[in-house]
Amino acid sequence: MLVLSDLKDPHTNLGKMIERFKTSFVEEVNVTNLHQLDIKGGCLGCLQCGYDYQCSYGNQDEYVQFYKDQVKNADILIFAGTIQDRYLSSRWKLFFDRSFFNTHTPSLTGKQVGFVLSGPLRQIPNLRQILEAYTEWQQANLVDMVTDEEEDSGVVDAQIQHLAERVIRFAERNYIKPKTFLSVGAMKIFRDDIWGKLRFPFQADHRFYKKHHLYDFPHRKYKVRMINALLILLTKIPSMRKEIYPKRIKEEMLKPFQKVLKRWNKNTEKIVTDHVILYE
Repeated sequence: MLVLSDLKDPHTNLGKMIERFKTSFVEEVNVTNLHQLDIKGGCLGCLQCGYDYQCSYGNQDEYVQFYKDQVKNADILIFAGTIQDRYLSSRWKLFFDRSFFNTHTPSLTGKQVGFVLSGPLRQIPNLRQILEAYTEWQQANLVDMVTDEEEDSGVVDAQIQHLAERVIRFAERNYIKPKTFLSVGAMKIFRDDIWGKLRFPFQADHRFYKKHHLYDFPHRKYKVRMINALLILLTKIPSMRKEIYPKRIKEEMLKPFQKVLKRWNKNTEKIVTDHVILYE
């Protein structure tokens, strides 16, 4: 079991909720504070991980190794945080963003996940759905979300105890809830894109999807398939791979948007010119 938190003050509601959760177990519970984890920066969007899940940060900080050794090896994960600005803290945002080195491949398959949150979750249904979708797409099982919104602390205490009992019971039985549209829809989108235009930059995803039989539909876009085959063949050459992933891929991603921006600038100039003429 691993508890991840962004706790700053142990005397807050969040700190007390984490302590109450820990006392539900006889053995010591492993708690990691994200503020004490060496994370040099956020995801760079470089897509270097697309080829083989290798983050461009490498060993510059502790994040990737921690995720591989601690997060991926845990049977039970408890995410504990405080709601800030209708989301979780910036430290949690950093944690989720950096996990993209796994690209579009689920990395928490079969795990039991619980959330212990301090803040008005009932007032933010969008945040609840984000956390539900994240857990379900990861092929993990969302056990429960416990908050400090109840006025009676005894109710919160009982909810935390119930969460502790359920994560153990579900883990022993390898229980996973049936899928909903949150994960089914997401996987269909990823499946289509990885098969098509994103196969080349995200070759690691393509290998995973193919191995796990996630391509479960016919596809006749032969031009796209030929281009992907050619580009993938080029990346087998180490020198070409180094040229493409660290240097060229960002530029190629931005090309479609540059065309749109140029058209927008031209239209804006024309509108401004017309207004000036009209004013004069």
